[in-house]
Amino acid sequence: MLAGFTFEWKNIIELAAVVVVWTLMFLFFVRKKSLKLLALYTVVFLLYIGVSVCDRLYALPLAKDAMLLPVIFMTVALVVVYQSDLKVIFFNLSKHSDKGSSQDDQLSDDELRIAVDEIIRACQTMSKARTGALIVLAPTTVPQHILETGVPLGALVSSPLLESIFNTKAPIHDGAVIIKGNRLLAAGCFLPLSETQSVSKTLGTRHRAGIGITEESDMLTIIISEETGIISIAQRGELHRYVTPDRLRDILHKTLHISQLTKHRSL
Repeated sequence: MLAGFTFEWKNIIELAAVVVVWTLMFLFFVRKKSLKLLALYTVVFLLYIGVSVCDRLYALPLAKDAMLLPVIFMTVALVVVYQSDLKVIFFNLSKHSDKGSSQDDQLSDDELRIAVDEIIRACQTMSKARTGALIVLAPTTVPQHILETGVPLGALVSSPLLESIFNTKAPIHDGAVIIKGNRLLAAGCFLPLSETQSVSKTLGTRHRAGIGITEESDMLTIIISEETGIISIAQRGELHRYVTPDRLRDILHKTLHISQLTKHRSL
């Protein structure tokens, strides 16, 4: 029965590739806590391997081709459903080649703490005045395609500058500002909108944009509602509303790895 079956080096390579793919898939689904999908994909995966082995032994090309169809379908479905997670993976793999971070790594805690205080001061003022704002903080690197949608600045972060940018009479007040370290890199930037259905329909484009950029990068966004003045934080695709200034300070200190956090709880 096994007379026509030969075990070669290419079979070892194929087997190693299969094990690597299945291991990555297993870790991905466990991380997403999607155990039912993991079981379904595992069954299809094992069936495909079984049919492939039978094809080698008994020459069943039609069965192998038929089994290939659900494999392709489920692969495409995986990409569509988890596209946000895949964007994060690709961003993390390529972030070291994006716009520089070496200069910002040299900033002291005091310089970063001053920048945080300026951001919080601006948020408090705009919240009281019900001025809509979208502030993006990049802990590591900034995707070049996001910066190119706005106006480059390269200025030190300051409360008056942030308030003037989001003044309703300013031509770029509807976009987002991008902050890296203690520098305001660009203003008036356009961000990808979140497509998740869990976002409340009462929230507008500004909140969806603030959530959207955190779904595909490690950035953190501060959103100030124009209607209510409520300060919100978006991080890792999740929105946290009614953020107080003290809590905001803790969150930013933790995100920027600044020592001596305050006693208030962070995310």
